[in-house]
Order: sequence, then C-alpha cells, then structure tokens
Amino acid sequence: MHSLTQEIRSFSRANLRKQRTRVTTLTGRRIIETWRGACLHMEEEEEEEAVPCGGFVQDLSADLQVGVVKPWLLLGSQDAAHDLETMRKHKVT
Repeated sequence: MHSLTQEIRSFSRANLRKQRTRVTTLTGRRIIETWRGACLHMEEEEEEEAVPCGGFVQDLSADLQVGVVKPWLLLGSQDAAHDLETMRKHKVT
C-alpha cells in the first residue's frame, strides 16, 4: 500500500485535466482563466452587455460537488456537507 507522501512525491502535472475558470470581477466583467505551461492566460469573455453588480457577485446556487481524493478522503463545500442526499451518495452518513 502506497502512502500519501509517496503519491505526492510521484505527482505529475502532465496527469492533470485542463481546466478553464470563469471569474466575475467586482465590476461585473467576466474573465476566462486557463493555464498554458507555467503561465496563467486570461481572456475577457464575450458578452452582450455587462451588468454592474454593486461591488459583489452573489451566487445562490448550491455547490454539491464532492471530490474523492482517496476512498477515505473527500473534498467538498459546506453545501455538500448539509445535503443529505449528497452525503448518502458518498456513504458518509
């Protein structure tokens, strides 16, 4: 059985999936962030009309995603921790 330390030492960035992150700034401007090599690349998202949001971005949607790092190590938000169905799905309860 491998230890977590051994797995961390053998980690390779090449095995990671490519990700794109949509960021909404305080002014309502939307930016897409992607990593290319060791550099963060940012491009403004094309949008018909930016809506000013008064200094904050409100997100009322529940974040019910749970990442399974190891069978005994889960990573998720407090939304997932408070959702009974999500807890049952991952056999936490």
